[in-house]
Amino acid sequence: VIYLENLTNKKIVEEVIKRLNGINIDGATTAGSIEENIIDNRRTMFPLVVNTERTDKFCHNILEGRVGLLIDGLPTAYIVPATINMFYQTPEDYAQNYIISSFLRSLRYVNSLITLFLPGFYIAVTTFHQEMIPTILAINIIRSKQEVPFPTSTSVFFMLLAFEVLVEAGFRLPRTIGQTISIVGALVVGQAAVQAKIISPVVVIIIAIAGMAGLTMPNQDFLNALRICRLLFTIFASIAGLYGLSLGFLLVIYHLNTLETFGVPYLSPFVANEGLDMTKDTIIRVPLSLMKKRPTNLKTVNKKRVG
Repeated sequence: VIYLENLTNKKIVEEVIKRLNGINIDGATTAGSIEENIIDNRRTMFPLVVNTERTDKFCHNILEGRVGLLIDGLPTAYIVPATINMFYQTPEDYAQNYIISSFLRSLRYVNSLITLFLPGFYIAVTTFHQEMIPTILAINIIRSKQEVPFPTSTSVFFMLLAFEVLVEAGFRLPRTIGQTISIVGALVVGQAAVQAKIISPVVVIIIAIAGMAGLTMPNQDFLNALRICRLLFTIFASIAGLYGLSLGFLLVIYHLNTLETFGVPYLSPFVANEGLDMTKDTIIRVPLSLMKKRPTNLKTVNKKRVG
């Protein structure tokens, strides 16, 4: 257990040690053996701890007042407590110009919304809310679907599942051929499906955009949660259009608001301290000279970074 004396909140440190002492297993062969025994809520798909193999990211979070875990025999380090904004941050954000970093980080937030809502939104507007589509675009979509025997929702589900299979295959294959197989497989499957009139070209474009947007997420665990939510949103949109999509979004927001990690709200700094920390190091990154205080939600002993 790694933390900085006279800086890190003692309550968090004590809670971490308490949960570690309460683990009763015969061996920790994987990182999940420890993670599932120390998190606050095991009934969520969202990661409640951050795991990393990078020393710069680990040290940066220790200096902010978080607690680190190093497990003998495992190559991954844990960082707690984890908040949702940590999964959008990369060490490179602090190694380059703050304007570029702010643009790239805000792009990740936009991409997460695109990968979540785009497939469901397409199903909703083409099936339930056609009046929202411009006339020329609607005519082109109708032409592309004329010879397709399946409804829009079925085509989107088919392409989503095909994309997930290709991504998983790319992860499991050797690195030298994994990316090639994924790219070639996507081109071959997509082109063949369009030529065979199984799906429309617009569906291929929608799924490709949603898939590429999701792959910009820095954290794989958080991306996996977004992939599951994307499927759920697609189901809701297929049932009730934009109303179902809105309901799914509200359920996810409600679920995220119920999550805590070692006493820290999961959605902080967006919901903690009346949102006062949102202007520092969340969607945008201000210059390091202005980041003089540590996150207030951690309740650190030493709240200032300097002086």
